[in-house]
Amino acid sequence: MKSKNTKKNSATKFGCDFCGRSFQKETTIDKHLCENKRRWGDKDLKGNRIGFQSWLNFYVHNTTSKKQKTYLDFIKSAYYLAFVKFGHYCVNVKCINISRYADWLLKNQIRIDKWTSDKNYTRFVTEYLREENPLDAIARSIETAISIAEEEKIKNDDALRYASPNKICYEITKGKISPWMLYQSESGVKFLGKLDETQQKMILEYIDPEKWAIKFKRDPSIVKEVKELMHDAGY
Repeated sequence: MKSKNTKKNSATKFGCDFCGRSFQKETTIDKHLCENKRRWGDKDLKGNRIGFQSWLNFYVHNTTSKKQKTYLDFIKSAYYLAFVKFGHYCVNVKCINISRYADWLLKNQIRIDKWTSDKNYTRFVTEYLREENPLDAIARSIETAISIAEEEKIKNDDALRYASPNKICYEITKGKISPWMLYQSESGVKFLGKLDETQQKMILEYIDPEKWAIKFKRDPSIVKEVKELMHDAGY
């Protein structure tokens, strides 16, 4: 005859905190993987972390609730997949400023299912490059140039002179090399002058000569500062 304690133990069930299902054995729940449990397991992925922060920002802008949202709230949200997709998109394109891009999308009332559109990202990059602090732009551009030079095994300040033009053009389309460097350095001007028609078309939208000429005319003091900085750095 079984004791009451044995009977009680046999009735013990193990519940999933994510979907509410119950299981007789602890080993069974360990193997159990519902959608929300899988999402929780992915929480430390870089794209997921970006998605979560962007979702929090979206929530603040679109609700009046003061309740602090958690990652558990996020994985149960109907917007989870859209924001995770956005987060991984930002990782893949190496977004130059994720928080500013998310703010830009909200400001321009872009539908969430269009947040991973290359067309929208291009619009953002071209606007961001003209609005950002020139010294920030130069710092990022030099950092990118150094990275390219190391890959090409050339001197750091020779990146625009001797590195692969296609590789440099690609970094320009990602916003990694700013028109501040291209137009205000000797090597940048020479680089632009040697591009073929296909390469010119590839970067034209990002370095729009007319818009940048107007910008430079409006900021003569900062243009002088950037020129001197570029010269001293060997570019």
